[in-house]
Amino acid sequence: MRVVWIALVSIILLVPSTAMAAEKSEPARVYVTIEGLNGRALTNATHLLSIFEHHSKVAPGEGRLRYLHNQARREFRRALSPYGYYRYDYTASLEQRNGNWYANYKIILGEPIPIRNVTITIAGPGHEDATFYTLIDQLPLVTNTPLRHADYETAKSRLRRHASERGYYQAEFSTHELRIDVASYTADIVLVLDTGPRYRYGKIFISPGHLDDDVMRRFIGFKEGDYVSANDLLELQLGFSDSNYFSRVEVQPLWATASDDFSVPVNIEYEQNKRTHYQAGIGYGTDTGPRLKFEQSRRWVNARGHRFSTQVQASEILTSVGASYTFPGVRPQADQYVLRALWTDENTSTVQSERFTYGASWQSQRERVQQIISVDWQDERDRLDGNVRKTQYLIPSAQWTRVHTANRLNVSNGWRLSLTVRGATKELFSDSDFLQTLAYAKYVSQITERVRFITRAEVGTSMTSNFDQVPTSLRFYAGGDRSIRGYAYRSVSPRNDRGEVEGARNIVVGSVETDYEIKPNWRLAAFIDSGNTFNDVSDSFKIGVGVGFRWQSPIGPVRVDFASGLSDPGDSLRLHLTIGPDL
Repeated sequence: MRVVWIALVSIILLVPSTAMAAEKSEPARVYVTIEGLNGRALTNATHLLSIFEHHSKVAPGEGRLRYLHNQARREFRRALSPYGYYRYDYTASLEQRNGNWYANYKIILGEPIPIRNVTITIAGPGHEDATFYTLIDQLPLVTNTPLRHADYETAKSRLRRHASERGYYQAEFSTHELRIDVASYTADIVLVLDTGPRYRYGKIFISPGHLDDDVMRRFIGFKEGDYVSANDLLELQLGFSDSNYFSRVEVQPLWATASDDFSVPVNIEYEQNKRTHYQAGIGYGTDTGPRLKFEQSRRWVNARGHRFSTQVQASEILTSVGASYTFPGVRPQADQYVLRALWTDENTSTVQSERFTYGASWQSQRERVQQIISVDWQDERDRLDGNVRKTQYLIPSAQWTRVHTANRLNVSNGWRLSLTVRGATKELFSDSDFLQTLAYAKYVSQITERVRFITRAEVGTSMTSNFDQVPTSLRFYAGGDRSIRGYAYRSVSPRNDRGEVEGARNIVVGSVETDYEIKPNWRLAAFIDSGNTFNDVSDSFKIGVGVGFRWQSPIGPVRVDFASGLSDPGDSLRLHLTIGPDL
C-alpha cells in the first residue's frame, strides 16, 4: 500500500513539471513583414523571398534562418528589377522576441529606370515586309518612359508571333539585349530579328472520308503558292470544327518535309461526327411558362454535305413545328443556303395567332458580320377586335449582325449590333405594302474587377398605308424578360376599345443595368428599363425597375430578376427568369 501512495504522489508532482516542459518546448515561429511595397511588386517579392516561405511557420535552425535573412537583399533586387526599380533604400532586421523570430524589411522605392534608346532591326528577307514596321510602332517600348521587363518580353513575343503568322518559320533573334546602366540610371534595348525565308503553301493533302473532296476543299481559304499564315491555318481549323461534320480535325503544316524552294505541304486529317444528333430539353421562362423541346439533326444527308433537321417546341403560350434543309455554300463554314417550313401557334392573354411560313435564305459571314438574306411566304390567321383575320405576305428581308467579345458564355467586355430590314408589296402577292426596320444594340463593360455596366437599346418603325391589315406577327410589342421588365410579356402596346393589345407601328426600348460580383460566378444586379410601342409619338414611356441575381453556369448566365413597373399595367412585383448569353 505504501508503494502505491508513493507512486501517486510522484505522478502528481511530475504532471506540472511535464506541462511546464511541454510549454517551454513550444517551437519557435517566424513572422515576416515587408513595408513600402504594394501591388505586383509586393506579390513578386513574397514569391521570391526565400524566408517568406517560413512566414507564420515553425522556424528552421538559427543558422539557416540567418542565412535566408542575408539572402533577402539579393532576392529583393530580383523581385523589383522587373518593374524598373534599380534604386531604392533597403533596411532589414532579424530579432528574436518571446521565443519567436521577427524578420522585417523596409523598402523606400526610387523612380523606375527610364528607357533611353530602343533599337529594333528586322534582318533577312522580312526586312522589306512593311507589316513589321507597323507592329514596331505599336510595341510598348517607348523612349523616356519607365522600363518594365514584362513590356520587353511582350515586345519580343509579339515580334516572334508576327513572324510566324507571316510565314517566317525560321525567325529568331540574333540579338536581344536589355542593357542596364546603373551609373547613368538609363536602360537601352537592342533587338535584331533575323526572319529567315518566308514559306509558301505546298500541296494540300486531305484524308478521304464521308464528304467529297471538292466539298472539303471549299473550306480552304488559301491555295498552293500563297504565303503561309498562322491565321489562315487557325481559321481553317475553327471552320472545320464549327461545321459539325467532324468530331476531330487536325490541320498540320509538314515543316519537316518542306522543300528547298521553301514551300511546305499541309496535311488535313479528320474523323467524322455521328451522323444523326438528337436533342431534348425541358425548360421554364416567365414569358413562356414551362416548355418542351425536341430536335433531330441529320448532320450530313449525303457526300455533298447537305443537312436536314426538324424541331418541335411546346409551351403554354407558344407551340411550333419546323423543318429545314441546308446546302453548304462556296465556303461551307461561312456560307449556306436554307429551305425551311414552320408552323407556329401563339395564344396569350394579348395575342392569338396561327401562321405557316415557307422560306429560303442565304446565310453568309462577311469579315465579322453575319448576313442573312431571306424570302418568306407567310400565311397567318389572328384574332383582333373580335374578328378573325387572314393575311398573306411575301416578305423579303435582310439582317446584319455583329458580335464582338472574347467569350460569348461569360462576357466581361463586348457588344452586339444588329439591323433588320423587311417589307412587302401588293405587286408581289401581298395583302398590303409595308416596310419595316429594327435596330438593336447591347454593350457590356467591365468597370472594375467586380462591377459590370450593361446597356441596350432597341428602335424600330413600320411604314405602311394600311396598318390595320398588317398581321400580328409583324407588329411591335414590348414587356417581358428581354424587354421592359416589370411588365407582362407583350403587354406594352396600344389597346383597342375592347382592351385588347393591338401591336404598334413603332418601338423604342432602352435599359441600363449594373451588376456586382459578390463571389465567383455569382452577381447581384440592379436595373432600370424604359420604353414603349406606339403609333403616336406623344405616348409616354413605361418604366420598370428592379434587382436580380446572376449565376454564371457552365452553359451561360442564369438571370433571376424581380421588377416592378411604375405605371399601369406593371404595377406589381414580377418575376423574370432567363437563361442564355449576355450577347
